[in-house]
Amino acid sequence: MGLEELRKSILEKAQRKASKIIEDAREKAKKIVEEAREEYYKRLSKEREQALRKLKEEENRKYISKVMELNLELVNLKNRILNEIVSELKRRLETLSEELRKESLRKLVKEALNTGIFGSGRVVIKVIPNDVKLIKDIIREEGLEDQVASVGKISSEFLGGVIVESEDGSIALDNTYATRLDKVMPKLVEELNKEVFGLGKQ
Repeated sequence: MGLEELRKSILEKAQRKASKIIEDAREKAKKIVEEAREEYYKRLSKEREQALRKLKEEENRKYISKVMELNLELVNLKNRILNEIVSELKRRLETLSEELRKESLRKLVKEALNTGIFGSGRVVIKVIPNDVKLIKDIIREEGLEDQVASVGKISSEFLGGVIVESEDGSIALDNTYATRLDKVMPKLVEELNKEVFGLGKQ
């Protein structure tokens, strides 16, 4: 083999080797790029999921906070309406005409005495100071002088009505307006929830 042929042979081998190195480098570069792209999309997807999760959590927190705020407003509104209703009822009870008040006291006394819990024993009837004269008139008109031992006074906070007690104080029946109002309050709240706020409706 001549010198020229040897030179060509060496150059060809060198070129083939260089081509292979370049091709390998390209393949490696391509693989690196593909892996980098996959990693990028994975990270992008993960970050997007995290961002969406944070957004949902934040929206949930805002929603829960708003619901709690609205519930508090609803409770305050219900209490305000209820207080206004009770205040109006108390005002009406306090400003009943003498005629209506007297008839109301008469019914409440009869109701208490007709329960039979006092038997044939004498009783004490207690009323607010403004109703003392009315109850004495009722006792006389109904012929209850023998059954009623005495008339006592209770606080004006009871609004009206009567408390009937056995003479020895061992038995008592509270028929005052304030107590009767307390008894109807749960029903009033139920009606308020149903009719005004639409709660409890099917």
